[in-house]
Amino acid sequence: MTELEAIDRCRKGDIAGLHVLYEMHRTKVYNLSWRMLGSPQDAEDALQEIFLKVFDRIKNYRGDSAFSTWLYRMTTNHCLDLLRRRKILTFLGFENAPEAEDKKDSEKAINLGLSPVVAQALEKLPAKQKACLLMREMEEMSYEDIAAALQLSLGSVKSNIHRAKALLKEILEKEGLSQEDV
Repeated sequence: MTELEAIDRCRKGDIAGLHVLYEMHRTKVYNLSWRMLGSPQDAEDALQEIFLKVFDRIKNYRGDSAFSTWLYRMTTNHCLDLLRRRKILTFLGFENAPEAEDKKDSEKAINLGLSPVVAQALEKLPAKQKACLLMREMEEMSYEDIAAALQLSLGSVKSNIHRAKALLKEILEKEGLSQEDV
């Protein structure tokens, strides 16, 4: 079944179409979620929630952009909502901050193409900057696709990426690390 056939079947309420879309896109959705949320468990939960939203909202997909762009927008928005909620709960005194990194998380970071040091530094970036940087550098998306996925101007995407790189470098330097250490 092609992606378009799967989308059409989802629109008709057929769960088989969702299964096909899930199989086609789950790895990229999981990877982006993990990188944004910083936890494999949170990424797994987000993956399931996102595809439930896909099934619920597929009728809103107009086809103006690639399905993957629409899905990235949904993924990014979902993760940003979770990060906002986490920040609010932490502010209110609830312990909902990410857990300390363990060996398993370090191995996952390496498997996703990140050193544990960089993964930890990424957690300190503002959410929008982090999303833009990850979509560009890790997902290899074009500036135009990132702008469409995040509903930002092209200039805003480029600015967020530039700021994220500068801040990431600053964070790593404060930790006493050079690019060779990363």
